[in-house]
Amino acid sequence: MPEVFERMRGLYTPCTDIRRKIFIGITRFVLSGKKPEDIDYLPFSIIDMGKPTYRCCSYKELSIVRQRVRLAFGLPLIEERNNTPVSAGIGQAFTRSKVLAAPIVNVITAACEKCPEDKVIVTNMCQTCMAHPCSIVCPVNAISFPEGGQAFIDQKKCIKCMKCVKACPYQSITRMVRPCAAACGVDAIHSDADGYAAIDQDKCVNCGLCTVSCPFAAISDKTELVQVLHQLMGPEESRPYALLAPSFVGQFGRLASPGAIAAGLRAVGFRGVREVALGADCDTILLAKRIAERKAGAAGIVEADEGASAAGVAASAPAAPRAFLGTSCCPSWVMTARRHFPAFAGNIAESFTPMVETARLIKEKDPGARVVFIGPCIAKKAEALEPELRPFVDHVLTFEELAAIFVAKDIDLAAIGPSEFPAEASSLGRGYAVAGGVAGAIAETAEKKYGAPPLAVAKADTLRNCRTMLSEIKAGKSSPDLVEGMACPGGCVGGPGTLMGLAAAKSEVGKFAGLAATRLPECECGGEE
Repeated sequence: MPEVFERMRGLYTPCTDIRRKIFIGITRFVLSGKKPEDIDYLPFSIIDMGKPTYRCCSYKELSIVRQRVRLAFGLPLIEERNNTPVSAGIGQAFTRSKVLAAPIVNVITAACEKCPEDKVIVTNMCQTCMAHPCSIVCPVNAISFPEGGQAFIDQKKCIKCMKCVKACPYQSITRMVRPCAAACGVDAIHSDADGYAAIDQDKCVNCGLCTVSCPFAAISDKTELVQVLHQLMGPEESRPYALLAPSFVGQFGRLASPGAIAAGLRAVGFRGVREVALGADCDTILLAKRIAERKAGAAGIVEADEGASAAGVAASAPAAPRAFLGTSCCPSWVMTARRHFPAFAGNIAESFTPMVETARLIKEKDPGARVVFIGPCIAKKAEALEPELRPFVDHVLTFEELAAIFVAKDIDLAAIGPSEFPAEASSLGRGYAVAGGVAGAIAETAEKKYGAPPLAVAKADTLRNCRTMLSEIKAGKSSPDLVEGMACPGGCVGGPGTLMGLAAAKSEVGKFAGLAATRLPECECGGEE
């Protein structure tokens, strides 16, 4: 049920409100020079103890805000029910160094409402009709009518076939699924012994969709806001570069042009701005070359086999089975593919992601530079923790976290006059932000730049759809040359750290891609892990 994510995407809900108030509050707290010992005063600038806004009472709001603040400082979750002050050790977050550590995504138990995991229920719309079609179509006799009243479903018998839902003439039967679990494409969310949501960190791939799908704001990720702010407040020569993900266009309002966003980043203290679409071009070049060479090699094998067969001579070696090349720019997709389909692990490209490629280019020229990736993605926070990648990317922020910095520093992007954007990338590289854009870029480049024949492409967005796609390939129902997987609906434009609706975001990315000086990538970089 990935559609659960789309129901709240683009809506400014109370969950969105409290999340952004916390980010802005923390940013103002740090920028004003407050000390760690002042942390207990911070929640009172975010909520009104005299009038509860989000919960049943102000004291519960206070407890939850304290825990969210701690996570936003980048520190491990401490719940007050564990009889430990939430502010314990908070001083270690006041640094320019990295403090973030796994797990990135956490459930705040005090905020969880113990939603039912998954059940088919009868609502009060049941009219106790005489036909009883729901019970007639039920294959396991799970539906009864106690004392001639409304339909009752025995949850121990129910197999959730949904036949009763379709048969009811009053639409009074529905399936109730915990929203966070419905949004999780790898089934990492379950209930603990007390009925609260719990994340199996061995299964979690940090896509973060649960954080924006929970209607009670009970799941939160850690941020690096505080550490980045300390860097921005440091000496000019030591301030970080900002790497903007391809999905950045439109995220800060339609009146905020790409040039204005770049100018805003420099105004808050970033040393320079680079577009990650340049790294996408690097990745495109690398994988387009690889798949073109693979296709050429496969064609040679086929010709040799056909020639040998025509001559009546047995082929010296059987033709290699057709193997796809999987994209690697989405870390959650890569983890899902390798964990759930280990036989395909070798098919997923080992190339650096666009984020890392762009950071690598900066650090090749300036080894001492610090780099902050800014994008829609929570999984990038986890990716930047990998030992082999830590030297390249110092910190990761989402668009939502960056927006808090703009607000706290009173920077109105719409009011910034015409400004240059450091245009470096191709149209295809900028299109990586939208589902299908990665595979499309690789296929088109392979064909037009390296002479490959038309490629068979398979693509899917949301991890549940990605798993279905790989299952079909495994079963022989599909035999693609190139496979693209995206964890978020619609691609990166649907990431949990975005600020606008999917359709609008996709449109803005398309417009910006059309402004690129070239369609095909021209850079000749490209690295492998």
